[in-house]
Amino acid sequence: MPSKTLAKKPISSSITVFIFMLLSAVMTQATQANSATRQSPEQQDLSDTDSKTKLVKIRARITYYSIGQDKWGALNACPKTKKSKIGVTVAAHPKFKFGTKLSIPKLKGIVGDGIFLVQDRGGAVTRKIASRGKYYVFDVFVTPSQRRKYANQLPEYMDVYVHQ
Repeated sequence: MPSKTLAKKPISSSITVFIFMLLSAVMTQATQANSATRQSPEQQDLSDTDSKTKLVKIRARITYYSIGQDKWGALNACPKTKKSKIGVTVAAHPKFKFGTKLSIPKLKGIVGDGIFLVQDRGGAVTRKIASRGKYYVFDVFVTPSQRRKYANQLPEYMDVYVHQ
């Protein structure tokens, strides 16, 4: 009898070790796959299945500017448009080319239809000052009264969808 008991212990130990190694391998693969697909909080890809447009979702700091805040007035940096449009124009980091279309769902029905075009630049936007360098900053062109209202009432950080 003692020999049968001794024989069972190594088999059960071997099975336990085998299961542990198998689970470790599966967990390692899952962790590596998750790490490979995880992106920074600044950028995550989303595909738009309805069209060929690719949407890239980013978390961004949203600020507001209006005419009379600087010497440029309603003039903007975009060579094509030259003049900012309320509810359409947004100032963005140089990574976003002029004419890039942006959707900000939380602004839909508040600032136009929530669809904006990159038509301006700005030092504070380029340096990401409002987000302390952590996120892109999009500065939406609005009226002076809207600027004060939105700055106080709307969330500072929002999801932005870049149309590519």
